[in-house]
Amino acid sequence: MLRSAIVCVAGMLAAAPTAFAYSDEARLPFAGQPGELPLEVALRFAKNRLGEDGRFEYATLKVVQTSRPEAFDRAGITLIREGMMDDSVKGVRQRFALSREENVWTLRAVKEDFSCRRGRKGWGLKPCL
Repeated sequence: MLRSAIVCVAGMLAAAPTAFAYSDEARLPFAGQPGELPLEVALRFAKNRLGEDGRFEYATLKVVQTSRPEAFDRAGITLIREGMMDDSVKGVRQRFALSREENVWTLRAVKEDFSCRRGRKGWGLKPCL
């Protein structure tokens, strides 16, 4: 009886959505407006993560746009928020992959990871403890 209860709980945990999954993935693909730059599309998509009511809770925001020379139909945007007002999270990094078709940039993929004040070194997918 106890064994079947443990198996049942383990099955429910395995089927449950992970707490660290990026919650906006259901919005993908996210199309920009004609003539918008890839950065504008990424910022519009990430707006709810960057602040609310004109307020933000980080010391710095770094923005990096990358593309391959002579292949300007694909771009990557990285947003890094550091100096978070959180005792465990040092920084949050969002990486966006975009492609351009018919003068419209579309956000195809997003990854979010975290840098912690204590515990693991570097960036990781699981939230900080």
